[in-house]
Amino acid sequence: MNKTLVWFRRDLRVSDHEPLYRAARRGLVVPVFVFDRALVHHPETGAARVAFLLAALQALAADLEALGGRLIVRSGDPVQVLPQLVQDLGADGIYAHTDVERIYGRVRDARLNQALAQRGMRIRWFEPAASLAELVPYPQYRELWYRQMGAPLVPTPPQVLVPPEVASDPLPTLTGLGHQADAKPIPTASTAAARTLLQDFLTNKADRYYWQLSYPSAEATTGLSPHIKFGVISVRECVQIVRQAADGGDQRIRRSHQQLISRLRWGNGFTQRFRYLPQLELRSLYRVFDDDGWAFESDLYHAWQTGQTGFPIVDAAARCLQATGGYLALNFRTRAIYASFLSNLGGIDWRYGALHFMRHLIDGDCPIDHYQWAMQSGVTHCVDKTWTRIYNPGQVAVDRCDPDGEFIKRWVPELAEVPPEQLGNPPTLSGYPAPILNYKAARQRRVKQLEAQRSKFLNARNLLPFLAPMPQDLTPFGTDLYGGEVAWAAAPEPELFPPPLPLADLGPEEAKALRTWFVAHVNVVPAKPRRHSRGKAPDPNVRQLSLLADME
Repeated sequence: MNKTLVWFRRDLRVSDHEPLYRAARRGLVVPVFVFDRALVHHPETGAARVAFLLAALQALAADLEALGGRLIVRSGDPVQVLPQLVQDLGADGIYAHTDVERIYGRVRDARLNQALAQRGMRIRWFEPAASLAELVPYPQYRELWYRQMGAPLVPTPPQVLVPPEVASDPLPTLTGLGHQADAKPIPTASTAAARTLLQDFLTNKADRYYWQLSYPSAEATTGLSPHIKFGVISVRECVQIVRQAADGGDQRIRRSHQQLISRLRWGNGFTQRFRYLPQLELRSLYRVFDDDGWAFESDLYHAWQTGQTGFPIVDAAARCLQATGGYLALNFRTRAIYASFLSNLGGIDWRYGALHFMRHLIDGDCPIDHYQWAMQSGVTHCVDKTWTRIYNPGQVAVDRCDPDGEFIKRWVPELAEVPPEQLGNPPTLSGYPAPILNYKAARQRRVKQLEAQRSKFLNARNLLPFLAPMPQDLTPFGTDLYGGEVAWAAAPEPELFPPPLPLADLGPEEAKALRTWFVAHVNVVPAKPRRHSRGKAPDPNVRQLSLLADME
C-alpha cells in the first residue's frame, strides 16, 4: 500500500489540510512533527509561544487519534530526520505545505529538497491558500485572496491509517526543550477551541468590535491569533464562518464582520510580501534607513521593555505584553503606540522592538510582527505618502484609546488614584518615573530625519534601486543578545525555498507590479485627535483608523 509522510509545520490541524487529505486518499500516512532546534532556540522564540505549540500538538495528536491515526514526533534537523524516516519506512515521499515565515526555514527546505533528490526521494509541496509564487500586482492578489477564501474547504479525511511499525518519541515538555515557563497564561490550543472563540466573538463581540477595537480595556478582539499563527484553524475556515454568520440587518455587526475579514487578509498579505522579499525579516524595505544607521540608548530601551518610560499608556502596554503575551489584551492600536514610541521617538532600530515583541507574543508571527514594526517606524513606508503616523503617547493617546483609564490603571497601579484626564501627564508620584523624553522635540527630530531619508525614493516609479537586497549574513537579529542555534547561517550563498524575487533580474513590468505592494490603496489621512467615550460608537460614516490601512 502507498505510504506518505505528511510533515506538519505551522498547519496543526486535520481540517482544510490538503497534504493530509491527499495522503490519506492514497494510502497509509505518517503524520510527523519535527522539533527543530534552530527554531526552538531561535533568538526570537519565546517560551510562552513554545508552550502554546506543545498544547496545539497535543490537540493535533488527539484529532488524529479520533481518525484512527497517531502523531509521530521526532527531534533534530529535518534535513537528516525526514529522509531517514522515508528510508526506514519505505515511504513513497513527503507531502507538506510551503512556509515562508523565516529565512532559516526556507534555507532548511532548500537543503531538504537537495538531500531528498540526492537519495532519489520525492517531496510534494502544497501552497497554502492565498500564497503564490508568481509576482502579481497587489490588486490582483487581493482578488485572488477573496476567490481562494471562497473555495470549498478541503475535507477532513474520514480516516488516517498510520503504519503500526512506526514509533514516536514522546511529546517533550517545555523544560525538556530548554525553555522555562514565564507565568503567561496559555490559552487552550485546539481547532475546537478556535471555533468556540470565533463563535463567541460572533455572538458576543461582533456588535462592538469595529467600534471598540481601539480600546484595549474592551478586549473586543477574537483571541484567535495564536491559533492562526500555528494553523490550528485555517484562515479560510475563519473567513467562511464569518461570512455565513447572520448580521440581522445590524450595520454594526456587518461592519465588524467586514473588519475581521480584512484583518485576516492583511495578515496573509504581509506573509506574501515576505514570500517575495524574505530580507524583510532582517532589513528595512528601503536600504537608506539601515545604511544611515540607528541610534541606540540602552537605558531607554530597558525602560521601554519594562514599562518605566513615564508615559502611562506606553508603560501599560509594556507590562501587559510581558504578563499576558499580548494576544488578547494588547490590541493593534496599543501595539502601534508602543512600537512608535521606541523607534520614532526613541530613535532605536525597529528590529530591537520586533525582537522584544517576538520573545513575548504568544501569537508572534514574523511577517506580521516585523512588517508592522517597520511600518510603525516609517521605514517600510508607502512610496506615495509624505506623512508618517507618529503617535502622541500623552493625553491624546489616553483620550483616544483608554478614555476611562481602565487599561492604564490595571497595568500601572501606581496611577490608580489619578483621574483619566491627567493620565497622559500624571503628577509626580513616588515610585513612578518622570517622562524619559520630550515628545515634541523627539517627534520633530524624527520627522526631519524621515523627510531627508525618504527624499531619496519618495514617489519613485521604479523602486528596485532603493530596495534592500538580501544580506550576505543571514544570522538572525538578536543572536548577540540571546544566542541560538545559528550555525546554518554560516553556509556560503545558501539557496532559499520557496525562492525570493530576483530583484536584480526584474524587468520594467515586474518592477511596476512590485511597486503596487508598497503604495496606499485607500485615501488615508492623518487623524485629528479627539476624545471618545468607550460607550459611544463614533460616526459610522467615519472610517475606523487602521494601523494597517496605509498598506492595504
